[in-house]
Amino acid sequence: MSKYTHIFNLSIDPQSKHRDYNFTNRIDEKICKKIRNNNIIYIYPSTRFVYEKNKKNYFYQLNKIRTEKTIKKLIKHNYLILRIGNLLAFDLSNKSLFITKMLHTLKNKNEINFDIKKKTFKDFITFEYFAKCLDILIEKRIVGTYNFSSGKKMNIYSIGKSLIKGYGKGKISFSKSLKDDSFVLDNSKLKKIVKFKLYKKDILDYCYMVGQKLKKYNKS
Repeated sequence: MSKYTHIFNLSIDPQSKHRDYNFTNRIDEKICKKIRNNNIIYIYPSTRFVYEKNKKNYFYQLNKIRTEKTIKKLIKHNYLILRIGNLLAFDLSNKSLFITKMLHTLKNKNEINFDIKKKTFKDFITFEYFAKCLDILIEKRIVGTYNFSSGKKMNIYSIGKSLIKGYGKGKISFSKSLKDDSFVLDNSKLKKIVKFKLYKKDILDYCYMVGQKLKKYNKS
């Protein structure tokens, strides 16, 4: 263990989205118990849902909060908790993420369907921005809890339009029953360490590029 400076755990028990914390495989707790006597920083990818009261994501939200508390209790100060906004990447996995849903329906139906209102805004970050920020925090051995976000209000309709523009075809539709799921995270703490910014144009250009990647993927 002594050769490692950080451990970044991306594994999660799927049951944690549907069951009480005590009835899940508490992977983070197990790892923290093994490393707590070493000078290793534990990186935990949390969620922006810790700030909300959401019945749909009740167990997921509650278990993330309880995991954060457990980590802080076990390893005191040697933790880096990342509360992440909406991550944008070329991801065609079966994950139930905002970006994967858009890419799948665009790929299979030439359509992006939203079940949220047209004026809804979210706090998006690109995968590259996430990676650069994480590199800096690791290099500087930063600890604590940080909102990983752009801090920008990005309209979901403009995100969809940029994807479609890059893809070269498609349309946007809306479900009959619409909700408002707007949010933006305060990333002022992160900006004190990370000096480069992610602008709205960068995010839209990135979506255009992801749309182009999807087009090339379909042709291959």
